Amino acid sequence: MALDVSRVRYISLIRLEGGESVLNIPYAELTVDPDLIAGFVTAVIIFANTPIRTIRKAAYDILIEVGSSVLVLLVVDPVPEEGPYREKLRRILTAVESKHGDRLKHFEGDVRRFREFALSIIREFPFGSVDLDLVPVKNNKGVKIPFRVGEVDQQLELLESFISGKRTVAEIMDLMNLTDKDVLALISILARYGWVDFKRRLTDEDILMKAECPEVKLKQLKAQYGEAVDVLLKKFDGTSRIQDVSGSLPFDKNALWFLINKLVELGCLERKSSA
Repeated sequence: MALDVSRVRYISLIRLEGGESVLNIPYAELTVDPDLIAGFVTAVIIFANTPIRTIRKAAYDILIEVGSSVLVLLVVDPVPEEGPYREKLRRILTAVESKHGDRLKHFEGDVRRFREFALSIIREFPFGSVDLDLVPVKNNKGVKIPFRVGEVDQQLELLESFISGKRTVAEIMDLMNLTDKDVLALISILARYGWVDFKRRLTDEDILMKAECPEVKLKQLKAQYGEAVDVLLKKFDGTSRIQDVSGSLPFDKNALWFLINKLVELGCLERKSSA
């Protein structure tokens, strides 16, 4: 049975000796406060010394893996097979104890030093599946990423430098000197916190139609590219494919594609719905 990341709701690292949550990553809304879940698990596993590894509720399952200094807690929608999820939890457990075992055993109360370990968790459980054929586009609508520090910040900055609004996810993966797993994890972070949107790259078969766009932007395009702008806006009437329009015009094909993409980006042209 394959792992379904859309079922993941919450992951927490809890220090065994004191029961403190040192890192919490919410994936989706829960009907119960996740801190209450973590407190309940801590009481059962640590203080009551009960060797429970799965707690089943009506709306979710709690999967637990325990190490020498920390436990990893996963809240997930009920799953028919725990194996794929536990395999990843055990990898997370091994990684955190290898990297932070001494700090966890000699805890001084500062959980900030554990925040960048979030990337190791998201490598195993990305925030969502990413279509490799889509083109990520940066925007300014995102919210603060609570664990954007250290390695996470450095790698997100690197990824953002490759997001041009023209490259697909697959093309970015080929260009970056990171593993595919890392790139997908980083893109899922930007998507989860609202810093990227996704679009499908235009193809010859797409049918475009005129749409309302900012007049000032349209004037700027007309000043730069002249009559070609008006010709394209007239030709794309919701009935013709891009290849039909471009093939009927006496303009350079590469220049036409550039201009068509510009008009789509500005909202002056849009794909005709297939519905």
